[in-house]
Amino acid sequence: MGLFTPKYPKSDTPGATGTPAPRESRGARRDREQHERIDASMKQGWQNARRASSERDAKFWEDYEQRNGKGSVDWSGSA
Repeated sequence: MGLFTPKYPKSDTPGATGTPAPRESRGARRDREQHERIDASMKQGWQNARRASSERDAKFWEDYEQRNGKGSVDWSGSA
């Protein structure tokens, strides 16, 4: 390499930059991966909880209307 040539020459690979990606330590990588797994698990848990809640809600109102007759609840909001 000459005096005025770049330290990292341009790559022939499309989308690659002239500088290498910063290294990630093993501990940092494991920490990041663990947080990604926890986030994915929590997201899935919340989705399951919302689905179960809406299923319970639908079952409740289905049972309520079956016992009390269709239209027994005034959904218009006026008392």
